[in-house]
This record gives sequence, C-alpha cells and structure tokens, in this order.
Amino acid sequence: MISVDTATKIIEDTIKPLPVKTLPFENTLGFCLAQDMQSDIDMPPFDRSAMDGYAVIAADTTPVPVELVVIEDVAAGHMPIKKVSRGQASKIMTGAAVPEGANAVVKFEETEDLLVNDRVRILRSIDRGRNISTRGEDMQVGQTVLHKGMPIRPQEIGILAMIGKSHIGVFSAPTVGIISTGDELVDAGLKPSLAQIRNSNGYSLSAQARRLKAEVEILGIVKDTKEEILHMMRSGFHKDILILSGGVSMGEYDLVGEAMKDLNTHIYFEKVALRPGKPVIFGRKDKTFIFALPGNPVASFVTFELFVYPAIRKMMGFADVHRTTLKASLETEILVRRKRREYRPASLRMHNNTWLVSPVEWHGSADLLATTRANCLLVVREDAEKLAAGQLIDVISLD
Repeated sequence: MISVDTATKIIEDTIKPLPVKTLPFENTLGFCLAQDMQSDIDMPPFDRSAMDGYAVIAADTTPVPVELVVIEDVAAGHMPIKKVSRGQASKIMTGAAVPEGANAVVKFEETEDLLVNDRVRILRSIDRGRNISTRGEDMQVGQTVLHKGMPIRPQEIGILAMIGKSHIGVFSAPTVGIISTGDELVDAGLKPSLAQIRNSNGYSLSAQARRLKAEVEILGIVKDTKEEILHMMRSGFHKDILILSGGVSMGEYDLVGEAMKDLNTHIYFEKVALRPGKPVIFGRKDKTFIFALPGNPVASFVTFELFVYPAIRKMMGFADVHRTTLKASLETEILVRRKRREYRPASLRMHNNTWLVSPVEWHGSADLLATTRANCLLVVREDAEKLAAGQLIDVISLD
C-alpha cells in the first residue's frame, strides 16, 4: 500500500500530454494553450481617453476655474481632426483617440458647459497624462501576451479575439470510457428491486470528467463475472482513459484486479493509504490508462478528484494539474479514527477575511447525498491524532 503523494507522483510521471489540435478560438474555452501567442497590434492602438470629458492641455487648468474654447467633438471610432492649442479643448468620449496637442482629459463632472460660444468652464486642475491610456500600455506589437500551458478562460478568449487569432493550437482532451461493475446495479431509468441500487457512479464520474472537457462515453453496467468484465474492458481500449467503479476490494466477487492482470495490464499501484477509497488500481494497457475505483459513491467521487482529475489535466497539457488547496480554520474538533489520510466532505466559507471549514454530516463512503452539502474536501493527515477547533487545516476546493 502506497501513500497518496506517491500515487499522485506516479500518475504525473507516467502520463504525458496528448497531441495538439487546432480549433476556432471561440471553441477553446477550458482547453490548455499549446503555443505562445504574440500580439499583432499595440493596445491601445493610440492614446485613448479613459473618460467622457474634455481633452485639454494640463497647464491650462491652473488656476481654476478657467474657460476654454471647445473646437471639436471626438466620438469613439472616429479620429480627431483638429489639434488642441493653448486655451482650447476638445469634447471627447471614452475610448476615443486623444487629439494632437492635448495631454490630459477632464471628466464631465469636473466641468460646466457654458452653452454659449462653444466654451466650457474647467472646475478642477488636472495633471498631465490624467485619464489617458497611452498607446501600447496594455500590450505592444510582438509582445507575448499568452503563454503555452495557460488555461483558456473567458478573458483569454477575449485576448485571442483582440490579437486576431482566429484558430489556435490546444492540447487535445482525452477520450474516457466508464464502466460500472456489480450484480446489484440497474440503470438510472429503472426501478431497483430490494437487492438492487441505481448506477449513480457511472453518471457522477461522467460529469466529473466532462467538466474537464473530456470526451466521455458511458460504456454500461457489467455483472460480477470475469468474462463479462474482460469483454467490457476490451471494448474500452480505444479510449485514452478507462474508468471502472466497483469490484476492486478483496471480496469473492471483486474481480476487476484479476481481469486487469489477465489482460496483461501494467499495474502501477493497487492500494493507496487513504479513506475513503483504499482499493484503487492504476494501470496501462497499450495506450489506454486504466483507473479502477471503489464502488462506494463517495469513495469513487474522492478518488476521481485525487487521481483521475490530475491525469486528465496532465493529458491536456496543464502545468498545474491539481485542484486548489488552501488553508482554513477548523470550526469543530475532529477525532482521527485511522492512520490513513482522510478526505472528508466539508463546507468552506469566508468570514472576516478568514477561510473557515466544517465537516458536513455524513455516514460513510456510501453517503453521496452528504457531498451535495460540501464544496471542499477536508484533509486529515496520517500523523494527526486530534484536530482542534481553530487549527489551520488543508482543504481541497471542489468549486
């Protein structure tokens, strides 16, 4: 049995990014940028007004009040025609080009429109450069503005549009097949008998993977026979990742590990010292990475977040492959029951600029409902004996 840290390192060291593909930039949200991006323009492309107001020569605003002659109206999308000289001003809108000669913009609230003879009264002195965004202050021609390995979020989409990158290279998302094992399972649309339960794992695991942009196929439910497990696994070996839930413990009907060995799967590890989810198998058959996860829903959920999540992120080229871990102050005392690292569903909140965390009530690794009240996993380390209220503790954000 290996530690969580050793298991995650094995996964990170084993898995490599998938090939690069080219997509229209507007379809790349959630992907990882596969190349640096340079700007083909200065931004702003000219000295630009940051306010609605009047473009002036700063020296004309001392002392105040002072009256200036308005020589032109400059709207966004139109270049100014006239040069501003001493004693003059141009009325200007936000985003418009600052006319030649002007070196500051006085906002409307600090002026009085005299409504006669095209004059304006300036009510407040202003410094040179005030309320002007200078050409190239945000980005310049040839500047690398986005870097390989960056996640593409809405703001990166906007930058790609700004620099005219209509098609870009991103690392591919993996294809994922999901198999649920167990004689007791029926599909979500069926009414279970007294000895049965609905297959929640197939759908929750699918949602976890789809949230990461993976291309997911639920391959179905397989009975607890080695022959059926082998047949279903073979049907999934065209995928980049194959996830099985259930059948990995030590019981008579836990046959997934045996099936993996019969298929000559290279096994990297079979058990991890954590709770919930000790029986986790990670292996590889040809190009397909296999994760065999526990059947209990919370254990399945947690082990996906700890092991499959970073695997998918690594395949997609991200430099940071793990969920965000932060420190939070524990609101209630926790007694530690086992010398394995524990990941408990918990509720994280901010209060007076401090993160506070409390475990939610849950009844063990079958209690998936408890996770709907959680937005993080509270980490109880192996060497802890008791965690006191007020103690800082690691939490893994899930949102």
